[in-house]
Amino acid sequence: MGLKLMVHKMSIRTRLILAFSVLLALLLAVAAVSLQRLEALTATTQDIVNFQARRAQLAQRINQHAQAEAILLLNLLQTTERDERVKLYAALDREIAASGKAVSDLDMTMLTPQMQGEINHVSDLRQRYSVLLQETVELIEIEGTASARTYFENRTHKVLNTLLFDTQALEQHLQQLMQSELEQLKLSADQARQRVIWLAVVALVIGALLAWFIARGIVIPVRSAVSLARGIAGGHYDLDVPQGQRGEIGALLQALRTMRDSIASREEKILKLAYVDPLTDLPNRTRFNELFEARQATDSGALVLLDINRFAPINNALGHNVGDRLLCAVATRILGVVGTDNTVARLWADQYALLLPGVDQSTATALMKRVIDAVRAPMLIEGQLLDIEVSTGVALYPQDGVDSTTLLRRAGLALTAAKRRHAVLEFAAHWPDEPSPSQLSLIGEMREALKRGEFVIHYQPKLHLATNKITATEALIRWRHPVKGMVPPMQFIPFAEQTGFIRDITPWVLRQVIADAAQWTQRGLAVVASANLSTLDLMCQGLVQDVAQMLAESGLPPAQLCLEITESALMDQPDLALQHLHELSKLGLKLSIDDYGTGQSSLAYVKTLPVNELKIDRAFVTAVDVTPKNAAIVRSTLLLCQELGLSVVAEGAETAEELAWLVNNHCDLVQGYVVARPMPLPEFLAWVEKFNSSAGL
Repeated sequence: MGLKLMVHKMSIRTRLILAFSVLLALLLAVAAVSLQRLEALTATTQDIVNFQARRAQLAQRINQHAQAEAILLLNLLQTTERDERVKLYAALDREIAASGKAVSDLDMTMLTPQMQGEINHVSDLRQRYSVLLQETVELIEIEGTASARTYFENRTHKVLNTLLFDTQALEQHLQQLMQSELEQLKLSADQARQRVIWLAVVALVIGALLAWFIARGIVIPVRSAVSLARGIAGGHYDLDVPQGQRGEIGALLQALRTMRDSIASREEKILKLAYVDPLTDLPNRTRFNELFEARQATDSGALVLLDINRFAPINNALGHNVGDRLLCAVATRILGVVGTDNTVARLWADQYALLLPGVDQSTATALMKRVIDAVRAPMLIEGQLLDIEVSTGVALYPQDGVDSTTLLRRAGLALTAAKRRHAVLEFAAHWPDEPSPSQLSLIGEMREALKRGEFVIHYQPKLHLATNKITATEALIRWRHPVKGMVPPMQFIPFAEQTGFIRDITPWVLRQVIADAAQWTQRGLAVVASANLSTLDLMCQGLVQDVAQMLAESGLPPAQLCLEITESALMDQPDLALQHLHELSKLGLKLSIDDYGTGQSSLAYVKTLPVNELKIDRAFVTAVDVTPKNAAIVRSTLLLCQELGLSVVAEGAETAEELAWLVNNHCDLVQGYVVARPMPLPEFLAWVEKFNSSAGL
């Protein structure tokens, strides 16, 4: 119990260090014992093998020398020539000496008493054999080979056979002795292996017991903490947290206790933040969607989006504090008109949503005009008197949709249209929600069409009325679709602008137009080429640099290129747009305002923009000869431009009567079917050269 209590008080880190230290010590002990035993067995085995092998080799040499001596002696007994026997005597002496040395070496190998007796016996036989051998040799020299042969057969041969047999027996005995010792070593190795296995098993058992003991001391408290955490996650904040734990487990339980208290105290705030805008205290987008979906499916009414125009400049100029107070003031004014029976929410930034159940278009219009008037009334914030403008988009349900997602999208389209038209109120029913399936298909194919080279440029000439020559042309993009044929720009350019793909199309158009204009300028054709820039193009940071690089690469004089911009392109970021126009003007390019007269502040732009010409929209040119109001607008524009030094292009002229009226009123240029339709480049060049040549006659 004392050890258990002591371990229980240890930290998890201390327990793990202790357990793994013990386990590591056991494993090191096993490794040390194993290494020691294996080294000892290896050294002993090598010594035994070497020692016993030498003994067996010496015994074998004794036997071999004895056999060699016998062979030499037999040769002596058969040799009659004295000289030949002398050679055999020398060889016999060498064998006798070698045999004696082998016996001496074997005698010095520290043999057992039994083996020593066998060696002594072999040594005695060797000496007896040497004596008989010497006597046999002497008989050869004294009495002749016949007498010596008889002596050899009767005495020497018997001792020789005994010597050979005993040396062979000695060799076999030594081999058996070596095998016995090797088996003993194998037994010792088996015993060492068993000790190693036993130590390993003991180490594993002790390690497993330590792991179990530590795991039990950790898992049980952790399991209790997990159960507690799950209860807190389920919202049960009244669960008791165990007390008295120490170390890491105690810290964990204390953290769970703190977490439980913090979650319980903050859940209310979190729920409020999830559904309420913290600045205006209005419902947020999530709550607004829930309230809308909670209505009866058969209900009708209006969903309105209200947006403060040019809120960002106010926020940036006067500071976020003023901006925040402005947002709160707008929320208060909206609520003051619609009351608590209707839902008002702040969706994001400066955009509000109103849910007006039970209203139709006329009722919604009347109510929203009151809201707009209330919001537009001057308000004093931190000493600043602010006049603000708002735009609203209205979607009616169920006419424009039945779910909040659809209605918000439709109201957003109406709001965008209101901003674009500088109107305060637009209904979604007046603006189509989505393009047709065929248009959607074209949108998806545009990028691949650009890669495949399906876009082409057609040029529509501009007639200079004073000289009756073509002095300018407008580049108009066409899509030569492999299936649908020639697709006009109005079927894909608006969607290219919406998707941002216009940023890829315009650089291609500019590069193509500049290259074509450089080509016909080198041929001596003085025709200024015009290309259109969209809003996204004019906002592009690299626009000026790209145009300058294209002009430099092509060699086209900048004055031979005109860029046409619409008034709407100047609305989003007028400062950046004006900066880019000034930079383009400094390059020497001509600039033109396209669709002049369709906006609401054209005169202001004519005064401030570095433009060279105005293009009067076809809406005023059509029937100008028979429509007094159109004639008045065009005539006043011509007089204005004459005073400002700007040239005027009347676009969309289709009849000879319109053309005659424009000539009589001193218009500079005319573009329209009355002059020529848009043409591909080869046809355009041939047509212009022919037209200008005939005009000069």
